[in-house]
Amino acid sequence: MGRVYMEAENQKIKILKILGISMLLAGFLLAVVVTNKSGEYVFTENIFMTVATVAAVAVVSMGSFVISIIIAAVSTISFAGYKIYNMMAGMADFEYVSFLWIIIPVMCTMGMFFYSRSFSAVTLENAVLKQQVEELVMIDRLTGLYNLRSMYMDIQTQISYSERKNSPVSLMILRLRYPVEMRKVLKKEQYEKVIKQLSLLIGDTVRMEDRVYSIDNMGGFGIILTCDKEGTKLVEKRLRDKLEEPKWFEGVSGKAKIRAEVKIGYLEYNKDKYNRDANAFKEDVEEEVDYDMGVV
Repeated sequence: MGRVYMEAENQKIKILKILGISMLLAGFLLAVVVTNKSGEYVFTENIFMTVATVAAVAVVSMGSFVISIIIAAVSTISFAGYKIYNMMAGMADFEYVSFLWIIIPVMCTMGMFFYSRSFSAVTLENAVLKQQVEELVMIDRLTGLYNLRSMYMDIQTQISYSERKNSPVSLMILRLRYPVEMRKVLKKEQYEKVIKQLSLLIGDTVRMEDRVYSIDNMGGFGIILTCDKEGTKLVEKRLRDKLEEPKWFEGVSGKAKIRAEVKIGYLEYNKDKYNRDANAFKEDVEEEVDYDMGVV
């Protein structure tokens, strides 16, 4: 079904593009014909309608379809009124070719509108595809760790296992304490290096059976620990001790020393309180992060 839908959308885009460019070219071709066939005494009229048509096309290409239609309509009505008045007053001969200007502005405007819509459809299609790919991706590009989506899936599995085996499981979340300020001070590549080094530090601290996740692009990490709250407190102490070691962030910002201060929150899963609700469990851990004062 998805493939059929994509083929139908691609066909629709092709039709819009062909229709749009055909109407646009036909409109400008008619404008050239009118200009060549009409007399010199209507030169000013031709210039006025040409400028109005180009203005309407330019406006619609920038995304303002309503304004472009208004420009085309006003110029067409003004031109038609002017020609009818001249004919009734006997001030000009009746030239059928000049009345092509009544359809040229609208034709060109609609042509550009259809042509622009084909590109809008492509942009929308690419955005949808990008979103679908991002939703399927489970690995964080920068750190190489599994991402938040993966963490939610794993914590749910770990909770189920914990309940069956009656074993403890805890969730820890670690975030940079001043991410906004660090982004202002450091270059993008330097900030990303801080996050990368922080992920290596965490991986070097936790046990093999514990799982580490990169949960955002601001330096946030989640850790699923197969231990109780007391065991998680020991992990927190080890993390804070390692953060005091200068080697982890050496060379990030030249000779300047970088100190990555973090906030850490953690809780042991409580079956009676959460009843397998991973979202509520994570939200409570996030609150613990917010209340962290940096003291073990």
